[in-house]
Amino acid sequence: MLVGVRVFIAVLYSLIGLSFIGTTAVLIREFQNHGWLSLATFYSHLFLFFPLFGVVALVAFYTPSCVFLDMYWRHVKFGRARFLFGLLVVAGMAWGVAEIFLASSERSVWEVRPEVLDQDRANLGNCTTSTAGCPRLPALDALENIRKVSQSRVGISELAPKCDRDLLVASSVTSDVRRFCFASTPYLGDGQSRLSTDQECCRAQRTLVSAVNSMAGGPDERSLTAQVHRYTLPFKVFFLLTLLVISGMLAFRRRQLEAHYSDYIATIERGVLVGTVAVLFYPVMSHAFLQSAALLYGSGEGSNYRTTAPLLSFAFGCWALLVLFFFYRRRDKEVEAIGRIGGVVASVVAILKYDLLIDYFIRVAGSGAGITNVVLLGALCLLALLALYYKPTSELSVPAAALAVLSASKVVSDEVDGIGGDGA
Repeated sequence: MLVGVRVFIAVLYSLIGLSFIGTTAVLIREFQNHGWLSLATFYSHLFLFFPLFGVVALVAFYTPSCVFLDMYWRHVKFGRARFLFGLLVVAGMAWGVAEIFLASSERSVWEVRPEVLDQDRANLGNCTTSTAGCPRLPALDALENIRKVSQSRVGISELAPKCDRDLLVASSVTSDVRRFCFASTPYLGDGQSRLSTDQECCRAQRTLVSAVNSMAGGPDERSLTAQVHRYTLPFKVFFLLTLLVISGMLAFRRRQLEAHYSDYIATIERGVLVGTVAVLFYPVMSHAFLQSAALLYGSGEGSNYRTTAPLLSFAFGCWALLVLFFFYRRRDKEVEAIGRIGGVVASVVAILKYDLLIDYFIRVAGSGAGITNVVLLGALCLLALLALYYKPTSELSVPAAALAVLSASKVVSDEVDGIGGDGA
């Protein structure tokens, strides 16, 4: 394999990795006295996934990416021109998708400067103890509400107010059901907090969204994290698109891969498998964010990301199944069959227990996560990295690596049993 290929991929992936870690590092530094952990866990699909599982995927796909580039550079007809054209197309798509997300009319709390959020809290200080006459809570306190409730229970989707009434369906008595409203009411514990009607809570949500948009409206009010995010988001989108393209093309050119890079097959399979498992955390964490955001911001009609997130999750789910069914052709037939059956069973369970899965992820890796959860997620990622270089003498190296990752995830899921514990 060409040395230049290794250097190019190493430099490119290092820049992408630095963009992952840098955005979260800036958030922690800027909001260190303003609830950075609440912000990072609420928006875990941005600030936890990329510096943890994103880095794992980068390392896992390093060798497959090198082989992909080397193969196109030396063994594919017009491969150099194809690669350069494809690189430009993916880069252009990444920039375009990032611009669409950045053009969203709905702003996030972390996009507001901490000083502006402090002023918001000062102006609505009475609302943190009493909601009489208060249209909404301060933005940071409303966010903290999500965190407190997520740590005290599993399952918060039923607390979302029904703001969009179907005009073809007559209103029923359920519209008068009172719920805890995260946007307007301080959480005082079970049975102590005032409950609101859906109409009252939807009004508070709209007021909160409007206030956050206004606070982040001008460049002087924008946080440093928001500015860094604007420049690093294309790297994140490019990373996700690149993994889709590389894994797909390696599977498509499997015969050329085996003919020219037989010594790398085991490493490629292990890397693609571990990388795919790591990337699959993204759609789940994204949906955990969507469920939490519905409690605070409402339906998300003004958010370009929230309206397209289900499509992204569907795309990554299809990608994972394609990798599972079409990439591993060289392995022992029994192992291959077991892996495929396991993948189908896991998919069925995920579909049937989708809401429960998201509820647990909100607690473990979403708005309810504490510092202990973050450390455990980091330990899981470390085990995944070790699995990449674990080389048993058995031919079952790839399944063994996958089992190492999946068994490590058991450690994280067991932490759910301690709900209400770590409120770091």
